[in-house]
Amino acid sequence: MAIQEVVTITDLAKRIQVCSQNKFTGQLDLRLKETDTKRWSLFFCLGALIWGYSPVHPIRRCHRQISQHCPQLPIRVVRPLYWDYNYLVELVQQGRIQREQMAAIVESNIGEILFDLHQQGTQLPYGSGLKLAAQSMPQKTIDLLIDSSLVLIPSDRVWQQAQQDWEAWQQAGLNNCSPNQAPIIWKTEELQRQTSLLAYYNLRAMADGKQTLRDLAVKLKQNLLLLTQSLMPSIRQGLMGLVEVEDFNSSFQPVTLPNSKPQLAAVLTSRNQTPSQAQSPLVAYIDDSPNDSRTMSHILTKAGYRFVNIQDPVTALPILLEQKPDLIFLDLVMPVANGYEVCAQIRRVSMFKDTPVIILTSNDGIVDRVRAKMVGSSGFLAKPIDADKVLSVLQKYLVTPPSGPAPRSQTVREWSPGQ
Repeated sequence: MAIQEVVTITDLAKRIQVCSQNKFTGQLDLRLKETDTKRWSLFFCLGALIWGYSPVHPIRRCHRQISQHCPQLPIRVVRPLYWDYNYLVELVQQGRIQREQMAAIVESNIGEILFDLHQQGTQLPYGSGLKLAAQSMPQKTIDLLIDSSLVLIPSDRVWQQAQQDWEAWQQAGLNNCSPNQAPIIWKTEELQRQTSLLAYYNLRAMADGKQTLRDLAVKLKQNLLLLTQSLMPSIRQGLMGLVEVEDFNSSFQPVTLPNSKPQLAAVLTSRNQTPSQAQSPLVAYIDDSPNDSRTMSHILTKAGYRFVNIQDPVTALPILLEQKPDLIFLDLVMPVANGYEVCAQIRRVSMFKDTPVIILTSNDGIVDRVRAKMVGSSGFLAKPIDADKVLSVLQKYLVTPPSGPAPRSQTVREWSPGQ
């Protein structure tokens, strides 16, 4: 085994280029000169890269890349504490993933490791560096590799891509930010004051200190660099921060972001509906009052309308965007954000430009009406909630649904934070 010192990333690039030119089959092990605890490995076959290992979040990376490139594969089939090239070969041979999907995982895995090595190389203390050990594989192992579903990734291609990604990261001023760190909110109230309702909701959903920037980029299907840049103003102001997080353990259960369907599908009447009921207008009611929500639910479902109740105004917009209601009832007095603010946010979304928004309030003065008109409200409805007045509004703005009360199996559930 030949051991050499790698002083710079350029030195490492030259070593990888030599491996490619010499059709090297084996592995390169890299470790910090001062310790053996942090070690990376790159695996070659005939000069091409076929796999890589990093001590940083191997299980997170496994789950993240499986979910990104093989969404059809249940995450529970992924080995919790160990995955390697042979495991991916097994999945291909079992027909669980396609060879193209395996290739995407392998290249993504190597790309992340090379990016981290670029960043690690710029952060090494003066006089330190990496030790590199090259070890050839025995012929028996080479024969097994060639007989398997071999995926060869051109080393120059994946290296150049990692280098470009790192240079773009540097140009964005993110040298000291690792994509393996997790964003977290430090100053909740101040962040809420300085951002829009929708932006605050999105930040609150993302920045829980448990999901890394890479995790979030995959789950939100966003570019990693652009996502990180969007968070930097709040981070530089001290409203948010980036923290180190541990790798997943064997009891890990995948986290579902609040903007995904299992949590944001807050309604209610999609199951056990007849075709005519499924086509009836959907009415949303935004109000933190459980009593008023129950009253509105009773009136609407009895009249044959579909109904969604949103108790937290901060979560209103994402739910409305998913459910696309035909009419929105909106309480004026709520904590965190009042009806005027929520209505203004709704009207900024082109999808809801023509959607009727009716504000409910016990304050029915001329000033309230003028202000409601200014933020785009379609009308006012006085409290307490009255069935005849509610139905009159619905008849004015919506097509009347099939008559008759909803069946008992058509349960209307209230959505609130924590569900």
